Amino acid sequence: MQMPPSRQNLNLYLLLGFLLTLEFAIIYGGTNWFNSDREEYFRLYFDWELVTPFTPAMILVYLSLQLLFLLPLLHCDRSGLLLLAKRMAVAILVAGVIFLLIPTQLGFSREGTDSSYAVFYEMLYTLDRTHNLFPSLHVTLATLVIAGLVRQLSTHLLGLYIGWLFLLFVSVLLVHQHHLADIVGGIVLAWLVVRYLPDSGGQDSLQISGSGR
Repeated sequence: MQMPPSRQNLNLYLLLGFLLTLEFAIIYGGTNWFNSDREEYFRLYFDWELVTPFTPAMILVYLSLQLLFLLPLLHCDRSGLLLLAKRMAVAILVAGVIFLLIPTQLGFSREGTDSSYAVFYEMLYTLDRTHNLFPSLHVTLATLVIAGLVRQLSTHLLGLYIGWLFLLFVSVLLVHQHHLADIVGGIVLAWLVVRYLPDSGGQDSLQISGSGR
């Protein structure tokens, strides 16, 4: 556990965060803009999914991803930060390609702008459109963060963070930002990235592969 973080780690974290934010803005924002003018979209959901209740307050959990991004600064050393940034950069790039190949259509109508959390929904809907759904980068990036912390955490703290991750998965459904296929796709993308970009010890941080590369 790296608490409090050293100045060097803080500087590295800020630099990597800036670069990843820039990459995300270019790739996610660019594909969002491009896909908004497409004539055909894929429908990656079942009709029965549309009965999922809309829960306005879950936007707070959904947006807590930004707080989750602080965990590597508290728990990772320099090599851990670099590995996580590399994994995230690759995940964003791969997701961008998939967004272009499989532009999707959200099955839910957008709600929440007349709730007590309207300011959060208005901000979200201004920045995000409804075609970059599969895989869910929200899910992928959150999963990569937790996967990168597995070896640094005690059992109890890891359990707490995994619970937070699970709530994030649920939140993308309950604020009607994604469907089940998007969540599964996000988890699979994270798994593939971790599998093919293992840690320096050659072990899979997600503990889902019997052997390292």
